Amino acid sequence: MKRKSVVIPIFRYILPMSLNTERLDPHYYEIKEKLNMEIEKVNSVELSELCEGISDGTRNAKDFFSEGIPYIKVSNINNQQIDLTNVSYLVNYSGIESKAIIKKGDILISKIAAILKVAIVDEKADGAIISPDLLRVRPKSLKAKDMIFNFLNTELGELSLKLAVTPSVIPKISIKEIGKMLIPLDEQPTSASTNLDMEQVNYKQLLENFYNVDEKRYLENLSPNLIWVSKELSPDRLDVLYYQQCNTRLYMDFKERLRNEEWVQLSEVVEIVDKTISPSEFKDQIISYIGIKNLDREKWLIHTTEKVPYKIVRSRARYEVKAGDILLGVIGTKVGEKEQPLAIVPNHLTNFIASNVFAVLRTYYLPERYILWCLTHPFVRLQLRIKSRGGIQPFLSIHDLKQVLVPRLSNNKIKEIDSILDLFQGGDHLDIS
Repeated sequence: MKRKSVVIPIFRYILPMSLNTERLDPHYYEIKEKLNMEIEKVNSVELSELCEGISDGTRNAKDFFSEGIPYIKVSNINNQQIDLTNVSYLVNYSGIESKAIIKKGDILISKIAAILKVAIVDEKADGAIISPDLLRVRPKSLKAKDMIFNFLNTELGELSLKLAVTPSVIPKISIKEIGKMLIPLDEQPTSASTNLDMEQVNYKQLLENFYNVDEKRYLENLSPNLIWVSKELSPDRLDVLYYQQCNTRLYMDFKERLRNEEWVQLSEVVEIVDKTISPSEFKDQIISYIGIKNLDREKWLIHTTEKVPYKIVRSRARYEVKAGDILLGVIGTKVGEKEQPLAIVPNHLTNFIASNVFAVLRTYYLPERYILWCLTHPFVRLQLRIKSRGGIQPFLSIHDLKQVLVPRLSNNKIKEIDSILDLFQGGDHLDIS
């Protein structure tokens, strides 16, 4: 008698809430689970936050010579070093993109999943050109370089590289995925995020107490069924994550709270700025620019800014901000998450230019810090996740953002939240009142 094969339902080893429609390869979730058990218990930061950039090599290299500029391939990396013994050469940089030119201190990683190799660029390879099968990671500092390189050469580092591999005929490491790789930090973080001292931890706990929400119930009663094929299916929303979010216990709790508390649309308490800058005003100018990497996501502050030629960021530079404006990241995978980009513009950054990855919120009558607190509320972040659209690069439209509901607490509680958040962020250095 022929034995029937047993098919194990996907929800037995992948939580439906964790399912990413862009990644349906089972090994991805197996590796991710292993990493979550180790790395997410310690202070860590995404690789992209420790780097000036991550890029791959050029496809424009054609004619090779016996001398000139070294052209580095995967085969030229041995024992964590670049071996120039059998390297090919290009006569000049003509047609070669800057992303493919390496310098001392860069870290090279093989993109080919079957050949995991890592090396640091030394002075001998400074100025060389890399092939498209290599990734160039450019750390922000010497300490960041050591942290990244040391981690990549551990067992967890190798697992992390495998997690960044996307399925194809020849599986390769994705630039987008490797940027999300979590790098464990030393005791003193080298990223934009800061360690909170005990006093700040206490302030943050006070702020969270005002939520009165238990986010641990997030996955409770989540149906393992194919919830996107159900009677709830709407032709306006065919994305899986929308239905997954709407079937959480957290969403049910939110609906219950709406019956007993005062919640108002965000558009009733803030203006969502839609006026953008005129390119003609900034042509050939150096501008003061605020992007995602300039935010401290732990304390919701703008910790740095950049002076850049407008022509370099003109496709992204959008909003001229005022003191007290709130920047909310509305593009990317962090929309609605605890690490969502969020900050208040202090007085000394008035008239700086913000990226189009932000929505700019300008308060009507409520304190800026209270609105900031509202945007960190678990029920508000839930709505941001539900209303965001798109698979590979989720985004939140201004139309949908206006409809997000925020809590309208009593004046006494609003003042208390404003005061605690002021202390949490460091007091009067913001000077936005």
